[in-house]
Amino acid sequence: MNPWTFLSILFTLSFIFISHAPLPASTINFKLYQVVCIQYSVRVSPNIKGCLAALQSDPRIPSAETYVALSIFIIDQAIKNSTLSQNFLKNLMKTDPSPAIKQCANEDYDGIIKALKNALAIVIHNPQTAINYLRRDLAYAQGKCSGALKDDPKPYFEVNVLIHNLYFYKDVAELSLNHLLDK
Repeated sequence: MNPWTFLSILFTLSFIFISHAPLPASTINFKLYQVVCIQYSVRVSPNIKGCLAALQSDPRIPSAETYVALSIFIIDQAIKNSTLSQNFLKNLMKTDPSPAIKQCANEDYDGIIKALKNALAIVIHNPQTAINYLRRDLAYAQGKCSGALKDDPKPYFEVNVLIHNLYFYKDVAELSLNHLLDK
Protein backbone atom coordinates (compact mmCIF):
# COMPACT_ATOMS: atom_id res chain seq x y z
CA MET A 1 0.00 0.00 0.00
CA ASN A 2 1.21 3.47 -0.86
CA PRO A 3 2.35 5.34 2.30
CA TRP A 4 0.21 8.36 1.36
CA THR A 5 -2.88 6.21 1.04
CA PHE A 6 -2.20 4.68 4.43
CA LEU A 7 -1.70 8.11 6.02
CA SER A 8 -4.88 9.39 4.37
CA ILE A 9 -6.89 6.50 5.78
CA LEU A 10 -5.31 6.94 9.21
CA PHE A 11 -6.05 10.69 9.13
CA THR A 12 -9.71 10.07 8.21
CA LEU A 13 -10.11 7.45 10.94
CA SER A 14 -8.56 9.82 13.45
CA PHE A 15 -11.17 12.45 12.67
CA ILE A 16 -13.95 9.92 13.02
CA PHE A 17 -12.68 8.82 16.44
CA ILE A 18 -12.07 12.37 17.59
CA SER A 19 -15.52 13.50 16.51
CA HIS A 20 -17.09 10.79 18.63
CA ALA A 21 -14.78 11.11 21.63
CA PRO A 22 -16.57 13.92 23.49
CA LEU A 23 -19.87 12.06 23.58
CA PRO A 24 -20.78 11.25 27.19
CA ALA A 25 -21.45 7.62 28.09
CA SER A 26 -25.14 8.30 28.65
CA THR A 27 -25.55 9.49 25.04
CA ILE A 28 -24.48 6.11 23.72
CA ASN A 29 -26.10 4.21 26.62
CA PHE A 30 -22.91 2.63 27.92
CA LYS A 31 -22.64 1.91 31.60
CA LEU A 32 -19.70 3.55 33.32
CA TYR A 33 -17.75 0.33 33.79
CA GLN A 34 -18.19 -0.41 30.08
CA VAL A 35 -16.69 2.98 29.23
CA VAL A 36 -13.70 2.17 31.44
CA CYS A 37 -13.31 -1.23 29.75
CA ILE A 38 -13.41 0.39 26.32
CA GLN A 39 -10.68 2.79 27.43
CA TYR A 40 -8.73 -0.14 28.89
CA SER A 41 -8.99 -2.06 25.63
CA VAL A 42 -7.71 0.94 23.66
CA ARG A 43 -4.93 2.05 26.02
CA VAL A 44 -3.71 -1.10 27.77
CA SER A 45 -4.94 -4.43 26.41
CA PRO A 46 -7.35 -5.32 23.60
CA ASN A 47 -9.10 -7.88 25.85
CA ILE A 48 -12.38 -6.02 26.40
CA LYS A 49 -14.31 -9.23 27.14
CA GLY A 50 -11.89 -10.10 29.94
CA CYS A 51 -12.22 -6.60 31.38
CA LEU A 52 -16.01 -6.72 31.30
CA ALA A 53 -16.12 -10.19 32.85
CA ALA A 54 -13.72 -9.22 35.64
CA LEU A 55 -15.64 -6.08 36.54
CA GLN A 56 -19.02 -7.81 36.30
CA SER A 57 -17.84 -10.35 38.88
CA ASP A 58 -18.61 -7.72 41.54
CA PRO A 59 -22.34 -6.90 41.20
CA ARG A 60 -21.77 -3.39 42.59
CA ILE A 61 -19.54 -2.36 39.69
CA PRO A 62 -22.10 -2.64 36.84
CA SER A 63 -24.64 -0.76 38.94
CA ALA A 64 -22.34 2.22 39.67
CA GLU A 65 -23.95 5.45 38.55
CA THR A 66 -21.05 7.81 39.25
CA TYR A 67 -17.34 7.55 38.64
CA VAL A 68 -16.77 8.12 42.36
CA ALA A 69 -18.82 5.00 43.16
CA LEU A 70 -17.21 3.06 40.32
CA SER A 71 -13.70 3.98 41.49
CA ILE A 72 -14.52 3.00 45.07
CA PHE A 73 -15.99 -0.35 43.99
CA ILE A 74 -13.03 -1.15 41.71
CA ILE A 75 -10.44 -0.30 44.38
CA ASP A 76 -12.42 -2.23 46.99
CA GLN A 77 -12.49 -5.25 44.67
CA ALA A 78 -8.73 -4.88 44.16
CA ILE A 79 -8.25 -4.91 47.96
CA LYS A 80 -10.34 -8.10 48.25
CA ASN A 81 -8.41 -9.79 45.41
CA SER A 82 -5.07 -8.70 46.87
CA THR A 83 -6.01 -10.05 50.29
CA LEU A 84 -6.94 -13.39 48.71
CA SER A 85 -3.68 -13.34 46.74
CA GLN A 86 -1.70 -12.64 49.90
CA ASN A 87 -3.41 -15.55 51.66
CA PHE A 88 -2.59 -17.80 48.68
CA LEU A 89 1.06 -16.74 48.89
CA LYS A 90 1.22 -17.31 52.65
CA ASN A 91 -0.16 -20.82 52.14
CA LEU A 92 2.34 -21.39 49.34
CA MET A 93 5.13 -20.40 51.74
CA LYS A 94 4.28 -23.44 53.86
CA THR A 95 5.34 -25.78 51.05
CA ASP A 96 7.77 -23.46 49.26
CA PRO A 97 9.59 -21.14 51.66
CA SER A 98 11.65 -19.47 48.93
CA PRO A 99 12.86 -15.92 49.63
CA ALA A 100 10.86 -14.61 46.64
CA ILE A 101 7.56 -16.04 47.87
CA LYS A 102 8.31 -14.91 51.42
CA GLN A 103 9.03 -11.35 50.22
CA CYS A 104 5.92 -11.20 48.03
CA ALA A 105 3.61 -12.72 50.63
CA ASN A 106 4.66 -10.50 53.49
CA GLU A 107 6.45 -7.30 52.65
CA ASP A 108 5.24 -6.67 49.09
CA TYR A 109 1.57 -7.61 49.47
CA ASP A 110 1.42 -5.65 52.72
CA GLY A 111 2.58 -2.63 50.69
CA ILE A 112 0.12 -3.39 47.89
CA ILE A 113 -2.85 -3.60 50.23
CA LYS A 114 -1.75 -0.47 52.11
CA ALA A 115 -1.46 1.51 48.85
CA LEU A 116 -4.92 0.38 47.75
CA LYS A 117 -6.44 1.30 51.12
CA ASN A 118 -4.73 4.71 51.00
CA ALA A 119 -6.12 5.31 47.51
CA LEU A 120 -9.58 4.20 48.60
CA ALA A 121 -9.55 6.56 51.57
CA ILE A 122 -9.09 9.66 49.41
CA VAL A 123 -11.04 8.90 46.22
CA ILE A 124 -13.74 11.45 47.01
CA HIS A 125 -11.53 14.25 48.29
CA ASN A 126 -8.48 13.95 46.08
CA PRO A 127 -8.66 11.60 43.09
CA GLN A 128 -5.27 12.77 41.80
CA THR A 129 -3.57 11.67 45.02
CA ALA A 130 -5.45 8.36 44.80
CA ILE A 131 -3.99 7.91 41.32
CA ASN A 132 -0.55 8.78 42.71
CA TYR A 133 -0.89 6.06 45.37
CA LEU A 134 -1.74 3.57 42.65
CA ARG A 135 1.07 4.68 40.37
CA ARG A 136 3.79 5.14 42.96
CA ASP A 137 3.22 2.97 46.04
CA LEU A 138 1.27 0.14 44.47
CA ALA A 139 3.51 -0.04 41.42
CA TYR A 140 6.61 -0.03 43.67
CA ALA A 141 5.36 -3.00 45.70
CA GLN A 142 4.24 -4.85 42.55
CA GLY A 143 7.62 -4.25 40.96
CA LYS A 144 9.48 -5.56 44.02
CA CYS A 145 7.42 -8.75 44.00
CA SER A 146 7.85 -9.22 40.24
CA GLY A 147 11.59 -8.59 40.55
CA ALA A 148 11.94 -11.12 43.35
CA LEU A 149 10.12 -13.72 41.27
CA LYS A 150 12.32 -13.05 38.22
CA ASP A 151 15.44 -13.60 40.33
CA ASP A 152 14.11 -16.94 41.61
CA PRO A 153 14.98 -19.96 39.44
CA LYS A 154 11.51 -21.49 39.85
CA PRO A 155 8.71 -20.48 37.48
CA TYR A 156 5.82 -19.14 39.53
CA PHE A 157 3.03 -19.08 36.98
CA GLU A 158 0.20 -18.72 39.52
CA VAL A 159 1.91 -15.85 41.32
CA ASN A 160 2.56 -14.06 38.04
CA VAL A 161 -1.15 -14.40 37.21
CA LEU A 162 -2.01 -12.81 40.57
CA ILE A 163 0.33 -9.91 39.86
CA HIS A 164 -1.09 -9.49 36.35
CA ASN A 165 -4.58 -9.39 37.89
CA LEU A 166 -3.41 -6.66 40.23
CA TYR A 167 -2.03 -4.64 37.30
CA PHE A 168 -5.45 -4.93 35.67
CA TYR A 169 -7.26 -3.52 38.70
CA LYS A 170 -4.68 -0.75 39.06
CA ASP A 171 -5.17 0.25 35.42
CA VAL A 172 -8.99 0.23 35.46
CA ALA A 173 -9.08 2.07 38.79
CA GLU A 174 -6.82 4.74 37.35
CA LEU A 175 -8.97 5.04 34.21
CA SER A 176 -12.07 5.43 36.39
CA LEU A 177 -10.37 8.00 38.63
CA ASN A 178 -9.29 9.99 35.57
CA HIS A 179 -12.97 10.76 34.94
CA LEU A 180 -13.09 12.54 38.29
CA LEU A 181 -10.26 14.81 37.19
CA ASP A 182 -12.08 15.86 34.02
CA LYS A 183 -14.76 17.72 35.97
